[in-house]
Amino acid sequence: MANQALPVDKMPEAEVTLRLAMAIIEGGHTVNNVFVAIDGAQVKTRTKVHFPIVEFLNSLGWSSAEQNIRWQCSYQHTAYKSAIVVHSSSGEGDLVVELKSGRKLRVESKKGPLVRSKSSPEYPLIREAIGQLMTIKIAHPNDLLAVAVPHSEKFADLANQWRNRPLMKNADIHIITVRRDNSITGLENVGI
Repeated sequence: MANQALPVDKMPEAEVTLRLAMAIIEGGHTVNNVFVAIDGAQVKTRTKVHFPIVEFLNSLGWSSAEQNIRWQCSYQHTAYKSAIVVHSSSGEGDLVVELKSGRKLRVESKKGPLVRSKSSPEYPLIREAIGQLMTIKIAHPNDLLAVAVPHSEKFADLANQWRNRPLMKNADIHIITVRRDNSITGLENVGI
């Protein structure tokens, strides 16, 4: 399930956030749990499953002791101390984790295409994520703020350009691109 049932041309928002959580844990950037907020509509509406979250996490070695009664729970991997805690509460960010550096990382994630298209949805998707990040209910002065999007040629180009824009630098907002192998780009220079 890890990649075979996923759409080849796009990455759902839940996948972006969960892969970022895995990258942070796998990279040893936290000793605490990673909290991931996923709206239920990203997972399922009525009888239509949009993102099979339990199967996705299980296929990558993450499982719940709660016997998967609900998808909102804590997922553990035998190789790591930290868990991924999935919940549906909004207002703090799609991903929140205390890093080893002592800073708290708050991320707003967006879905997106993995291949170029004529419509270029990447621009409005990153802008929407930045807007959501700027309006979260809880944030502290020392928080590390970021948006996360799938890694594609277009998203990577935009991220590289926009990371150096004056207001992005002044606001200290980072753009993270996330790949399907759980590798990330965009936090290299922040000492996570």
